[in-house]
Amino acid sequence: MTEGERHAQPTTGRAHAPGAPRAVAGYRLLRQIGEGGMSAVFQSYDIAAGQPVAVKLLADHLSGQPEFVGRFYREARLSRVLEHPSIVQGFASGYDPDVSKHYLVLEYIDGPTAHGALARLGRLSVGMVVRIGIDIACALEFLHDRQYVHRDVKPDNILLHPNGVAKLADLGLAKRLNDDSQLTAIHQGVGTTYYMPYEQAVNANLVDGRSDLFALGATLYHLLTGQVPFPGATHDEVIREKAHDSFRPLRSFNPGVPTELADLIESLLACDPRARIQRAGRFAEALIGTRLATKLPAFAEGPTHSVACLDPTPEMPTRTDHCTPIEKPAVPPQAGSGTRTDSPTPKPRTTGWPWIVGTGAVLLALLAGQWVRSRTVPAPNPQFRATAVQGTPDGLFPSSQQ
Repeated sequence: MTEGERHAQPTTGRAHAPGAPRAVAGYRLLRQIGEGGMSAVFQSYDIAAGQPVAVKLLADHLSGQPEFVGRFYREARLSRVLEHPSIVQGFASGYDPDVSKHYLVLEYIDGPTAHGALARLGRLSVGMVVRIGIDIACALEFLHDRQYVHRDVKPDNILLHPNGVAKLADLGLAKRLNDDSQLTAIHQGVGTTYYMPYEQAVNANLVDGRSDLFALGATLYHLLTGQVPFPGATHDEVIREKAHDSFRPLRSFNPGVPTELADLIESLLACDPRARIQRAGRFAEALIGTRLATKLPAFAEGPTHSVACLDPTPEMPTRTDHCTPIEKPAVPPQAGSGTRTDSPTPKPRTTGWPWIVGTGAVLLALLAGQWVRSRTVPAPNPQFRATAVQGTPDGLFPSSQQ
């Protein structure tokens, strides 16, 4: 499983899987937040840096296979050296002989993947998708300028940060354009079937930046419609559809998408790379020019707690983890009071003669009042009428209406 895919898992997490280590390379593993066939990911905390981190562990059954170990450390190296606001940052990696684990320490994103958000919402709003497209296109432009192609752009590899930024994850399949290494030779057609372009499916050595743009177009199409542009039951069936440029117009699934935006995205889905927009930066500029982007909502993950919510807006779906927990404010001690606020019980009151005097005074007052009432009974005033305060039909007083 990729670093991105772990966010598509349920957000509640669990303490540990059976047999999982409690710590790796000095990082205490707090809770498991994702698991797949290739790796498991745990939330941890870097005490020295003072920040939460994600610790990714390569699966035991792959630790002896150079192909997968190489991909694991490729992701580790590139995530450290390729620093960009829209790329998940790597911090450290290595092998811990005490627990026999290959590990990778990554930036912790307290939010879902784009695929996880899609699963919750059915499809994403136009503003959200344009924002995601701009951020990921900028990340791809950064990679392409340094002669790297990602080769696995898809909703599972896009993380939605609570600060409103979309981040590209999993550089394990990233490749230098002039690199003919064994990794590429082994992975003919490497990538994800629904999102990879036709040329990548035929020969992974044929990819360039325009291949990543095809995958980004297929991703944005999926986020806007809830449907992949090239469906199929098998890999070969999907690739045949791509060879014939056979996909349904985006607006046939979602008529609310502006025509300008639909045309931009569909231009990336051409089988011939020469017919696509040629640079990720140009695509980002075109998306910015639509003026449709909105800030991403904060899909914060974590345990559910009591919350106080603002009224939801169309760009902020109603979920408890969008809100702020209620905390009771500390009550400062009053001057002269005999009770400390940090004391579990009030200080006992003093007993003695003042209570006896006070009780006697109250009894005398009650007896005097009873005697006065028995001597004087006022006659009713015919001019006095009780008037009721008229409320509004909903039971609110006028001053209470919003």
